[in-house]
Amino acid sequence: MKNRVLFLYIIVAIIPLLIMDVAALGAIVRSEKRERIHEMENAASAIQYTLANELDSADKLTQSVYTNKYIYDFIDRHYQSGLEYYEAYYSFFEDTLIDMVDGANNISYTFYVDNDSIINGAQFHRLETAEGQSWYEYIMASGRKLGLMFDYGGAITGVREDERRVYFYEILDMYDHRSRNLLLVNIDYSYLSKLLQNTNYDLDVYVCDDEKILMSNKSEINAGKPYESIKTLENIGYVKEFQAFNQQLTIRVANKNGMGQMWISRWGMQLLFLVIINILLPIFVISRISRFVYSYRLREQEMIVTRQHAELHALHSQINPHFLFNALESIRMHSIIKQETETAEMVEKLAKLQRQYTEWNEDNISIEKELSFAENYLGLQKYRFGDRLSYSIEADDDCRAYLIPKLTLVTFVENACIHGIENKNKNGWIFVRIFKKDEKLIIEIEDTGSGMSAEETETLLHKMRDADMELLNEPGRVGIVNACLRLKMMTDNTVEFELESEESVGTIVSIAIPIDKLIS
Repeated sequence: MKNRVLFLYIIVAIIPLLIMDVAALGAIVRSEKRERIHEMENAASAIQYTLANELDSADKLTQSVYTNKYIYDFIDRHYQSGLEYYEAYYSFFEDTLIDMVDGANNISYTFYVDNDSIINGAQFHRLETAEGQSWYEYIMASGRKLGLMFDYGGAITGVREDERRVYFYEILDMYDHRSRNLLLVNIDYSYLSKLLQNTNYDLDVYVCDDEKILMSNKSEINAGKPYESIKTLENIGYVKEFQAFNQQLTIRVANKNGMGQMWISRWGMQLLFLVIINILLPIFVISRISRFVYSYRLREQEMIVTRQHAELHALHSQINPHFLFNALESIRMHSIIKQETETAEMVEKLAKLQRQYTEWNEDNISIEKELSFAENYLGLQKYRFGDRLSYSIEADDDCRAYLIPKLTLVTFVENACIHGIENKNKNGWIFVRIFKKDEKLIIEIEDTGSGMSAEETETLLHKMRDADMELLNEPGRVGIVNACLRLKMMTDNTVEFELESEESVGTIVSIAIPIDKLIS
């Protein structure tokens, strides 16, 4: 009888409890694995966005130079004497804004020009001085007119030898496809490495190409040593591929340690203790399992919140409209040709815009401030396009105190201007309307520009409604996806987007935000 009771006890109590324990422990293992994958994904995303943000500064410099006819005239001109060249050189920097970016964002630039009348020095050198250098041979062998490269050793003007360097280059052939003139942008490798280290992840993350470890968030990386082979990497748990300006790169994240070692070190004693408690006190075991499950669910929720904060931080760094250089050039040219006194007003508007971009003390600002920002932007574009652009801004007084994500409204206004009015030869209007309807705040941005096809409209509306971090990696309308994603985060995904467009007629964007999700 005693043996039978013991047998029943084992069948009815012990075995079911052991099965439950195995299931609980399996859930713990899966949770640990998911948590580690999430952490590695976050670390890789943070590294990618930090790197992309810095490379974007170099790209903007090259793009502003590539389309600047004044620069082409300077480097293609044949100078009769050194004195004539120096006079043109100093006049060049007085009449352009390019010198303002030299050293900004820890980048510098050099022009290599196929012009024997130019005197080597400062930012301009004859092309023959680049021939034979490893970076120049790489550019010529690649056959690409624009790209990114990581180099070590070899001399370049203004930079000492035997150190790692990051170059961004572009062949200046906008007006002559046979041109060999070259703009080379040098990005400070040490500064870039420091930014990666400041991402504050305790995982080892490596940026690599097919053969070498190019950068890492590890503090022991030495810019004075040659790049190491990726074959030296061990225990890689996550790999993410991405392309940066014609350069195929991968981000490799190392595991803290092996799965088996982590299990033994973290859960070996708990497993033994759990078995003992199951034999001696089944009730206590059930309570213990419940506590474990609750604990790990809580940790998983905390991980989700942490990831959202990381994503929001990455979004902030991407907001940087690309009309700025065009506006500056327009102001400069108008001032030279017409000698207009209104230049001071335009520069003031531009200064206010720049201050909004560079000073990010708060994530959300009032609609009143956003309207002021949009007014300054449209004023500048009105100066640029003249009678081609007219605009109207209407906002109910009881809507102006509500807070929305910073730069949200101006992103849609900018989109209407660039993709609507700029591509249309005829005069056009931009309307901004903000009002309340059915317990919702309605924001409408309408333009009478070039419009979009039905397929393009459907694609953009899909990006707006399904905006997430993955869509930010896809080309096209990144600013719009950025703004929509931040609105979704602020409103707990309750914001509604509508988009109507017709080719050659215009586009209307409508944003509806529940009033109870807004703070005034």
